[in-house]
Amino acid sequence: MIRLAECTYREAGRLARDERAIVILPLGAIEQHGPHLPLLVDWLGAEELARHVAPHLERAGYRVVLAPGIPYGASPLAETWPGTVSLSRATLRRVIVEVIGSLARHGFRRFVLANYQADPGHLRAMAEAKRELTRAGSRHRSKGRRFRVLFAGFSPETPSRGAMLDPRVLRLSRSPYPEREWHSGELETALVMAKRPDLVRRVLARSLPPVWVDFRSALQKGARRFEEIAPGGLGYFGWPAAARASTANRALKLRGRLIAHQLLGSGLELRHSRAARSTRTRPPARKPGR
Repeated sequence: MIRLAECTYREAGRLARDERAIVILPLGAIEQHGPHLPLLVDWLGAEELARHVAPHLERAGYRVVLAPGIPYGASPLAETWPGTVSLSRATLRRVIVEVIGSLARHGFRRFVLANYQADPGHLRAMAEAKRELTRAGSRHRSKGRRFRVLFAGFSPETPSRGAMLDPRVLRLSRSPYPEREWHSGELETALVMAKRPDLVRRVLARSLPPVWVDFRSALQKGARRFEEIAPGGLGYFGWPAAARASTANRALKLRGRLIAHQLLGSGLELRHSRAARSTRTRPPARKPGR
């Protein structure tokens, strides 16, 4: 994986002209994640998704270029909590469009938005950005190369399905109600334990009782703040005490494989690449039980 920010402009120019290049742009959020986790959880998660998807794309013949992530997102659910920085939907859409548009002007044609933030407002901004970029994509065509914008992680195109909530991922959970593990619960706590263990307030995390609520139903009924989903709560949903770093490592590995398979099956393939034909990522086999 090549980090764009560490390239010179000449190196970036060669990458932009390379038909194998694919840019991954991580989208994060700076928002409350309960009393036991830092504000950077979604930003960290987006970077980790990119890192776990990249090797599969490289084996399929791509040159993966990691763009500097956007740490701020749209976080209306959490915007009343201290420390949360919530962009408006229009601002986030504009930032995504301008970042990708700048890179497209230099020749890049394939983009993946790696996203770990599931706030409905954030997802709507992503969908709007993709529509705008797709309409403008015809201006960025050259030598028959298609202009593509795809999603990895939480996506407006698969809000209740996809790799993030695949049953195989949920079966890795120790929680008895994995479908109700959500914001700052077991898997997100495990993520920070695995990747930034110094930032987990472990004693507090172990003492927090489980909070299992039907957040999907609450959102469908019009809830617009975490306080409306769980009045009087501490800003987490799930069972943080069940978290283990090993669970996050297994989940990230599986999600990376599943997401890469979705991307490679979306028409993204290098159609004339021998490497792509011979090493295309296969979906992981389904296994019974956990």
